[in-house]
Formats: sequence, C-alpha cells, structure tokens
Amino acid sequence: MDTKNKNDLKNYRPMKFVDEMERNKHILLLYDDQKYADWIIGRYFHNGFAKGESCIFYAADRPEIIEKQLSAGGIDVSLFKQKNLLRIYEIAKSDDNNKRDMLHTLNQMREESKKRMKPPFRFVGGTITDIETKEGMKFSILLEKTGHQHFDELNYSQICYYDISKIEPTRKEEWISLLLKNHHYVIYAAEPNKAVAFETMLLEKDDK
Repeated sequence: MDTKNKNDLKNYRPMKFVDEMERNKHILLLYDDQKYADWIIGRYFHNGFAKGESCIFYAADRPEIIEKQLSAGGIDVSLFKQKNLLRIYEIAKSDDNNKRDMLHTLNQMREESKKRMKPPFRFVGGTITDIETKEGMKFSILLEKTGHQHFDELNYSQICYYDISKIEPTRKEEWISLLLKNHHYVIYAAEPNKAVAFETMLLEKDDK
C-alpha cells in the first residue's frame, strides 16, 4: 500500500468505530466502492489478528480475487495463512437454498469453515450472491434474520457486506431498512465526507 493510501486510510472516519466495536457483534457493511470496503474489512481482520483471533472470509468469488482485496486492505495474506489465522472459505453454490433449513445450513457452513482453527473467530461474508433480484434479496433478508435471531448464542463476530449499487432497485430502501434491523452495527463505506458508522439500536430509539 502506498503512502497516500496509508494516510487516507488512517484518516478515514469509520476506522475509529471499527477499532472500538465490541466483540461478538453482527455488522452490516454497505458500500458502493470496493476500495472503501477493502479498507474496512482489512482493518477488521487486522484488529482480529492483533488479538490472536482466527479470521475467515466466506468467498463467493475466486480465492485469488479475495486475496487481492485483502492485500488492498493492508493484510499480509501469505503470512496470516501460514500462521493459520486466515482462511478463505469458498461457498458452494446451490439452486435449492429456499428448500433448506436456514439455521442448519448456517451452522453447518460455520463449523466446516473453522475446522482446525482456534477460537475466538471473526467472519466476513457475502453468502448470497444474487442480490440483484427480488427473490435473491428476499432470501438474503431471511438468512440475515435467521442468523441475527440466534447470534447471541454464538461466540464470534461477523461482517456481512453488500454493494448497494447492485441491490434490487425497486425495493432498495425497504431491503436496506430490513438489513439494518437484523444487525447490531452498520458501516457505510463511501467517500470520506459521506462515510458513516453507528449502532443500529439508535434507529430503534428514533422510531419510538
């Protein structure tokens, strides 16, 4: 990473929020520029490595694409893979998602992905690749809701990321509202003057 990018990253507003987040939280990362998403994920993993946590990335893309993105976020991929603190776990694609027991599927994927790694864990995942259709977004919301309802039973933290430029457009505002309701924190990774991060509980207070 060059000096300019390092300085930009250091002064990026959501970074302090990422540094101060409590453990065992379900985090929503919204972005429309991959560069800023890479910064947030890189910092989130970096903080985990500093605490001796195992970091797992659920990859819908080819692993080499994810490795490039993590490197752009300042992560020494080879070093942490060698230490068994970083794993890029490829998600098996399937057409029968709506027929599955969602909680069982989430638990199975989680257990499989962390084999031979030591707790505590940090996860990053975009487990639903089809967010450009209504059916894809409906399933994504159901999956997020199921995971969030059972999140307190688990001992890990997770970032779920969404490129908002790709979310199905006719109900985008509704989809994002539902995503917010099913996460503890939200980070909007955008240009520095637009980027925000906060606890979603604050929105519930505003609704009352």
